[in-house]
Amino acid sequence: MTETTAEPGAAEPGAAEPGAAGRLTDAPITGVTVFRDGARVVRTGLTRLAAGPGSVTIGNLPVAMDTASVRVAARGHGLALLNVEVRRRVGTEPLREQTARLRAEVERWRDAVQGLADEDAAEQAGLGFLKHLSEAAATALARAVGSGRAGYDELSGMAGHLSAATAGTLARRREIAVRKRAADQELAAAEARLNAAELGGAKPRKVTFVEVAVDLEAEAATEAEIDLTYHVSGASWRSLYDLVLDGERLNVSYLAEVTQQTGENWPEVALVLSTAGQGQSQTLPELSPWYIGRQQPRPVAAAAVLRGGSMAREPASADDVAEAGSPERRVFAARAQRTPPQASMLAAEQAESESGAGLTYTVARPLAVPGDGGPHKTLVASFEAEAVLDYLTVPVIAPEAYLRATVVNGTLLLLPGRARIFHGAQFVGETHLDTVAPGEEFEVQLGVDDQIKVERKLRRRTAGKALIGGTRTIDIGYEITVENHRDRQVAVSVHDHIPVSTDGDIKVRAREAAPPPAETDDLGELIWKLALAARESAAIKHRFTVEHPAQIAVTGL
Repeated sequence: MTETTAEPGAAEPGAAEPGAAGRLTDAPITGVTVFRDGARVVRTGLTRLAAGPGSVTIGNLPVAMDTASVRVAARGHGLALLNVEVRRRVGTEPLREQTARLRAEVERWRDAVQGLADEDAAEQAGLGFLKHLSEAAATALARAVGSGRAGYDELSGMAGHLSAATAGTLARRREIAVRKRAADQELAAAEARLNAAELGGAKPRKVTFVEVAVDLEAEAATEAEIDLTYHVSGASWRSLYDLVLDGERLNVSYLAEVTQQTGENWPEVALVLSTAGQGQSQTLPELSPWYIGRQQPRPVAAAAVLRGGSMAREPASADDVAEAGSPERRVFAARAQRTPPQASMLAAEQAESESGAGLTYTVARPLAVPGDGGPHKTLVASFEAEAVLDYLTVPVIAPEAYLRATVVNGTLLLLPGRARIFHGAQFVGETHLDTVAPGEEFEVQLGVDDQIKVERKLRRRTAGKALIGGTRTIDIGYEITVENHRDRQVAVSVHDHIPVSTDGDIKVRAREAAPPPAETDDLGELIWKLALAARESAAIKHRFTVEHPAQIAVTGL
């Protein structure tokens, strides 16, 4: 048994007839590797060869294939692979195939229209729930305001929240309506083309056929096994997760969502997912010189323009905000550093790729992926781990407690992806996972827990009087109440802040905090760590003052 491999010679497009270079051989798809931006497809065919030179043609290949990526391997007794050639030819699509293609196109657009109708129905249901919630909340809050148990701030906050949620739902319904009109038009056009084809009025459609001709030579009659490998565009995959919290254990289900529109349907074959990007430039990065020098003052004429009789400066860059070392610059730099980075396998078997450019994951069960562009999911792996639970609340932004779980990853690399959250069998929302290395500890957001009640109230706000040219003092105090209505002890991290001055004449001073915060930072953030027993509550009080010259108006309070 011998095995030989070869790359294609110069590809010459032409009008060669199928089988002109030899008999056609059926080579079904036997393996697929999906990259983030394409796929590598393997086809395998068997054929009988007589002694001497011969040629075999593999047809029905996708037009989207990269001809430069074609590789052929041949196995057989006394078999030599002489040449490989990729051919493109233009022909007329058979009427039967054309009708089948048009019928599939109609079904695809019907599914798209129905899917958009379902999306709109779901949004309509959400709108009805918001209407019911608005009516119930309006009644409850009106009673609470009348009895003094709530203030107008709570009433205004709830109204704003419901108004924003309703506006968002209506905006999504408008966007769905636009897409549905476009899908309806595409469906009507596809049905017209199908009717014309079935009535015999369709015009012949010119299509491009791709085939690979393989020249072989056998010492004696033998059976040859031919492997054809090529890359195609129009395919991708992404990672998804299901996070199920059961008590203090978190079950992580790792899924892959594969989509492809490569012009061919992938049957149930071995599927491999790769983190590498095929076809990317392999040019190595090179450093450029790093120049520094004296900052040159900007000419006044270039930095300002005359508009309507007044001098208006051009938009300032970050370097123009404040001089280095000033409070303004320090605040600007600290905020820039705290900006969270924007974030974008799957298998029970994980391995490095042969090139070392990424990882590959072999999906345990074969998956059929038709070329319809739709998502096709498969479970790749799952693991269960103990979760360290705690809560985070930022009542100045939202009076809610968010459940968090700290988990140690297993042996798989977790790539960025959307994650659905379940508390037992109940779906509670979605979150996003960033890249997590094997064995790395990571944090998962598990949604809002209604059993932890949080309330923040303004308890003090006074402004002292000052003589002309003197200093005025504003005294502000808040109280935060956290209640644990669960039957177990919980850990709650409470975050609040005091203002930060960007003006040297305006002084902010933290006066008192009970209990003292566990952590503080230069940006005025205060963090308390509370351990609340079952049915226990705690109160946090903190106060600060703002001192400023009487002639200066303070903004931001």
